[in-house]
Amino acid sequence: MLLAGVSVPAWSAVKIGMAIDDLRLERWQKDRDFFVAQAEKLGASVDVQSANGNEQTQIAQIENMISKGVNVLVIIPYNGEVLSNVIAEAKSEGIKVLAYDRLIKNADIDFYVSFDNEKVGEIQAEALLSKQPKGKYFLMGGSPVDNNAHMFRDGQMKVLKPAIDRGDITVVGDQWVDSWLAENALKIMENALTANHNQIDAVVASNDSTAGGAIQALQAQGLAGKVAISGQDADVAALKRIIAGTQTMTVYKPINKLATEAATVAVALGDDKAPESNATLNNGSKDVPSYLLDPIAVDNHNLQQTVVADGFVSQAALAQ
Repeated sequence: MLLAGVSVPAWSAVKIGMAIDDLRLERWQKDRDFFVAQAEKLGASVDVQSANGNEQTQIAQIENMISKGVNVLVIIPYNGEVLSNVIAEAKSEGIKVLAYDRLIKNADIDFYVSFDNEKVGEIQAEALLSKQPKGKYFLMGGSPVDNNAHMFRDGQMKVLKPAIDRGDITVVGDQWVDSWLAENALKIMENALTANHNQIDAVVASNDSTAGGAIQALQAQGLAGKVAISGQDADVAALKRIIAGTQTMTVYKPINKLATEAATVAVALGDDKAPESNATLNNGSKDVPSYLLDPIAVDNHNLQQTVVADGFVSQAALAQ
């Protein structure tokens, strides 16, 4: 399966360094496994490193990969704002750079593969408005240093603003969750419920981890299942919450397709091939050739027809 018909050799000696934000999150474990499987199928080798949510650790890991002589860097950045210098170092060594899922800002990257992240935010807001067209909304963004988190918010506000302007909904709070961690989201939601005397009708949570933390706080107040709440990534725990009725929806991003095709592109870049793109995004330094895939809204009505039918999660896993 190739991105836009990229041709790659059946066997390649390309060496790939894969720098991942945080393998403590279920989402990135899946990306790693699919990516490595495809890259190795094409004959490439992959050195995977996890920064565990620390930007200085990630920079050091990338520098180490450069010193090892990789041909391609595939980076899922913890902070997409601070990598320009280390990427300049990589480029001076003739190393190609692929930004994976999150755009790296103000840097000379070669390609970007992700989902339409503004569309993710639109899908989340549309689902909540459909379930809760009026009332008090709390906005729970992701990591403030993750460019995707801001793109999700742009999409969310594109949908919510008309309802806000009409007075149908009132935004009673807006906070960002450091490192996307559930424990941080839990504290934020506890404080939001206290500040609003438990009068919150919907929570625009930008991913499943933050949704999970928020739902813990809602459960403690007897509000789980009564407050509409969004998510993203189709984590198993989130899918179970959707079945149980405590989470309204999640956004499914077919990670197998993303990771498999990104690995194909990485090998192509390492072999000096030029992948075709279906979009161009400016990262503050250049117009970056990009390939964006479509996200899919998942709720209790289509869960079986999407994540289960695709083999993304098994029925047995949901029943555990």
